[in-house]
Amino acid sequence: MSHRQSAPQWLSEEPLILRLLNSFIDKLERGVRPQLRVSAKTTPELYDFEEDVDYLWALLDSLDKDHHLITIKKSRVKPYQPTYEGAQLLFLPEREEQVRQWLERPAIDPYALVWQHELEKLSVLPPAAQGLAQTIVRIPELGAEKTLRGFLRIDEVLRKPMTLRALSARCFQGDSKVLERYEPLVRQLYPDLASHILPRPLLLAVYLPQSFQKLLFVENQDSFLALAQRRPPTTALIYSAGFRGSALRMREPEQVVFSYLDATAPSCVDFERFWFSDRQDRLVHFWGDLDYAAMGILKAVRQSFTEASAWLPGYDPMLEQLRAGEGHSSTSANKGLQKDPGLTGCQWADDCLLPAIRQTNAFVDQEFVDIPPLRLNG
Repeated sequence: MSHRQSAPQWLSEEPLILRLLNSFIDKLERGVRPQLRVSAKTTPELYDFEEDVDYLWALLDSLDKDHHLITIKKSRVKPYQPTYEGAQLLFLPEREEQVRQWLERPAIDPYALVWQHELEKLSVLPPAAQGLAQTIVRIPELGAEKTLRGFLRIDEVLRKPMTLRALSARCFQGDSKVLERYEPLVRQLYPDLASHILPRPLLLAVYLPQSFQKLLFVENQDSFLALAQRRPPTTALIYSAGFRGSALRMREPEQVVFSYLDATAPSCVDFERFWFSDRQDRLVHFWGDLDYAAMGILKAVRQSFTEASAWLPGYDPMLEQLRAGEGHSSTSANKGLQKDPGLTGCQWADDCLLPAIRQTNAFVDQEFVDIPPLRLNG
């Protein structure tokens, strides 16, 4: 590891060097490439021949060869021109911290400056302004001004009940997802209005037979619809759509909206009576991709349906495919960065499915399975 060099003793006595180094830092802060071409306009000291210009140039050359702060690229010169005429001085950005130390110029946060400037422009400071002065929110696609004004607008918008997505869209240029990660901050900034934030109900599609004995959560749409077309006589199918079906509140009344496929009114009543109870007396299975994300869904489903297990008829052919070396890489771009859930609580998933994923470092998608031959009573 390299150690920081102390500033040379001559630095404080050389206005040209100080000015050039400061100009490079200025450019870095503005997001401009830190470079300069030597000319009578940019470095007049080198053209004042009452000065020791050779000494000044030697100092600049030292910044390159001795201190490695800049790179000097010389241009071709005519015999009567100084050797440094038209030379290009390129500052090395990785040396910014070193130069800031020499100049006693600590790093600044341009975004924080804009954030503070926008707060200072407000003629009337709303109650949330103090909290926003202490908490800087960085949403790069919006920038400091639009982000700050969006958060301040919540005070006038959140005067009636609405979902967080509706609030976000009305405060952030129609973007309903900006506030997804900032609900705790919204509640902290506006404690008197937080009760107006409505929970967003889960929307679950359900195939429901006349009388059901089992529940099968299905992760992906194509597989769910293909299973529903077979109209299993005793199995209710729930399209979990990723993690939506695994939320802890999915068995709480008024937190879920069901969309039924060809269900009768009595069967819906029976299904919802079971769903919103604490009963655990029906078989519950989960079937999704053979990957870490799906195993995470299974783990979460078991928090609401404690005996839920991986569905063997669906996962068995996927497991064979994986063990045959026919899975796709766990690092493929469309899978994102998935985390191993550890243990799901389902013995077969923990003893067989997850170890197979770990050993092969590969996944198999649910759509691999041919639906018609599946045993729906498994």
